Amino acid sequence: MTSIRHIQTQIGTTVDGVWGDKSKQALKSAINDGKIVTITKNISLNELLASNTAKKHNIDNTPNQAILQNLIDASVNLYQPVREILGVAIIISSGYRSPALNKAVGGSKTSAHMSGFAIDFTAPKFGTPKLIVPHIVRKLKEKGIGFDQAIIEYPNSPRSWVHLGYKHPSGKQRGSSFVIG
Repeated sequence: MTSIRHIQTQIGTTVDGVWGDKSKQALKSAINDGKIVTITKNISLNELLASNTAKKHNIDNTPNQAILQNLIDASVNLYQPVREILGVAIIISSGYRSPALNKAVGGSKTSAHMSGFAIDFTAPKFGTPKLIVPHIVRKLKEKGIGFDQAIIEYPNSPRSWVHLGYKHPSGKQRGSSFVIG
């Protein structure tokens, strides 16, 4: 299973399981150098941290140790299984958001993105979010895989997406699905 030590090995820093300033700087350098930092077979730390808004406004979106562990746990226990359920690539448009980034994008003050527990994604080769959400909810429940929310965001927009939450920031997994917009 992926761990902070596994991430440290990939980014070429001291492998001690402690995610301090040295590890954070090594991660920034690795990503800037084009290194793909994998968490699972199909999910990378790069895509969970990427943000055009952060780049534009020079916002540091590097996670602390607790949030990095949340990103790892959510990727292993939910995002990768969803990728396998769909059988096609998922395109993550939003993953972790630091509080400053969340504010810059107008995110909810209680957003699970700030805890490393949520992603927004599309899977065009599978279909629209209207098709994706009912499918993944059914399959996740069949497999006994816990999740917090699977939301179809703005279903009538051509830019609709799925919001997938692993856990609420409180740690709860409510298993809910609904539509926003």
